[in-house]
Amino acid sequence: MTLLGVSTGVLADRTDLPGLLAYEPEVVEFYNYPRSMLSTIGAFCDRHGIRPALHTPVPYDEPRPLRRFAPTGPDPDEAAAALRMTEDTVRCAADLGALHVVVHFPSPYPPYPVAAFDIWCRDFLDAVCALAREHAVPVLVENLSAHPLLHTAAHYRDVLAGRPELGLCLDLGHAHLLGPERGPLSYAAALGPRVRSMHVYNTTPARYPEHGHEPAHAGQSAADGYLPLAEVLPALLDLTGAPAVVLEHRPPAPGDPDPEQLSRWIRAVIGHRRPARPVPTEPICPART
Repeated sequence: MTLLGVSTGVLADRTDLPGLLAYEPEVVEFYNYPRSMLSTIGAFCDRHGIRPALHTPVPYDEPRPLRRFAPTGPDPDEAAAALRMTEDTVRCAADLGALHVVVHFPSPYPPYPVAAFDIWCRDFLDAVCALAREHAVPVLVENLSAHPLLHTAAHYRDVLAGRPELGLCLDLGHAHLLGPERGPLSYAAALGPRVRSMHVYNTTPARYPEHGHEPAHAGQSAADGYLPLAEVLPALLDLTGAPAVVLEHRPPAPGDPDPEQLSRWIRAVIGHRRPARPVPTEPICPART
């Protein structure tokens, strides 16, 4: 069965974990929480029968919010910091029994130097593969849309080739911003079962800079530039058999449907769909003995 999840990004107050229950989630993806919250997170999930997932970084204990995550440099200090945060998140996921870890990849910030980019990518991904094996935690790289050398479905297929420890978290909005020929369906066709989770929200190229991740609902039309999720999401599940879809919109604003309506609509779209392949009970790559 495809699990319905929700990101803690939907919360205006991220400490208000009970506010997530209106979505009736089977999975909650936690992002940017301090170490002091981990026991609360574990107890919350146990109490409500929720499977945790983590979005790097967790834990995050710095006094200032995270503004940059640059796993492929080109600043070596930023790349080292990104790897440390990823390692901490994978270790935390193992302790919590998390469904997966999501990590942004590659560095999305201009300028985009070509020199040594392939080396930065190789070094980070090889290190993350080792972490996934050591801790028996599935690690999913999330597609981004900014870097000219790594943003298409073919790019992600190529960097994941030969790395069975890693999967893809398909961010539908990031893919949609690339245009119809390079949108979410191209990722599903190229990567198939390597897609292990999807971030679900909606947007248009014109609205994204101001409105960001908008809640996905039935009133959004392809004629207005939105992704037609009622058609696309079932097709994506058929192509990938992704075990989870995770609502990752901003906190609902006045005029948005309420969480119960948003959840009900997405459940109707995905239905009680069995994946095209059996959902494995083991991680992508279990720890070697």
